[in-house]
Amino acid sequence: MKKLISSYKRFLFLLPLSLLLTACPGPAPTPDPGVTESSYEDGVDRGIIENPELDEASGIVASKKNDGFLWSHNDSGDSNRLFLIDTFGKGMKQFVIQGAENRDWEDIALISDSNGSAVVYIADFGDNNATYSSYAIYWFNEPNVSSINNATITGVQKLTFTLPDGSRDMECLLVDQKTKDVYIISKRETKKRLYKIPAGSFTNQANVKAEFVQELNFSVPFSTIDKIVTAYYITAGDISPDNSEILVKNYFECYYWKRRANETIPEALARTAKQVPYVGNPTEPQGEGIAFAADGGGYYTISEKATAPVHLYYYKRK
Repeated sequence: MKKLISSYKRFLFLLPLSLLLTACPGPAPTPDPGVTESSYEDGVDRGIIENPELDEASGIVASKKNDGFLWSHNDSGDSNRLFLIDTFGKGMKQFVIQGAENRDWEDIALISDSNGSAVVYIADFGDNNATYSSYAIYWFNEPNVSSINNATITGVQKLTFTLPDGSRDMECLLVDQKTKDVYIISKRETKKRLYKIPAGSFTNQANVKAEFVQELNFSVPFSTIDKIVTAYYITAGDISPDNSEILVKNYFECYYWKRRANETIPEALARTAKQVPYVGNPTEPQGEGIAFAADGGGYYTISEKATAPVHLYYYKRK
């Protein structure tokens, strides 16, 4: 991700891409009859991230066990730690993830059960140059740590996986709240690729091959100009706590699906997405994290530090 920072500085000086995107919009999404989609307000700046150590935020997710808090992490170059911040970006808490390695953590997810338990997933699958032969997902039971500073989270498990079609850069992790199947969206292709790791594969120290599911028809660049192609890289995603909504974002747009009853994640992603508000670049330079609020009342975005301090943005459900 550090390699992208210098290119984005040039990007801002050479071309206000947001104007290009406005001038060359894609086709308007076709409403899906029978599906009630939510609408969201424009993003509101909740403030600068207080902890200066969280300076390359590459993933974010709402906590279940720590009410009013969010988990976040840096990407490559940082240690194996998570940060706990409140919904205004305040807080200095950070926690070592025992036994994990941060080669290039790019997304984080959380699923919860009706009994109040929750599981956190961390995806170590960034691969800027598509050179790694395998990738990892760590998971552990979420602890209640809102009253603890700088501790170690134990009981961490690891799954190693490969792709069926070679090495790829990935930054989007989606976990079905009911089936617990894991889905991964590739970052850089013109037509992004969707992969699945079934829930049954998640045993500690397992080594599996992810399943290719389908190519995706959203976030397709309208030009081969490098800056346009980069703008359409997929950088994050999340599933709502009630499992009924999906968010996926690139650097300038945010896509939304309301799931039908019994609809799988691949089936939903195959339908036309609705675009929902996103502050985008340059307001949020190199935005690489998105998460639904724990109460389902909106969603948050966060970025890596590029040309400005990291801010937390909130988009309230109308």
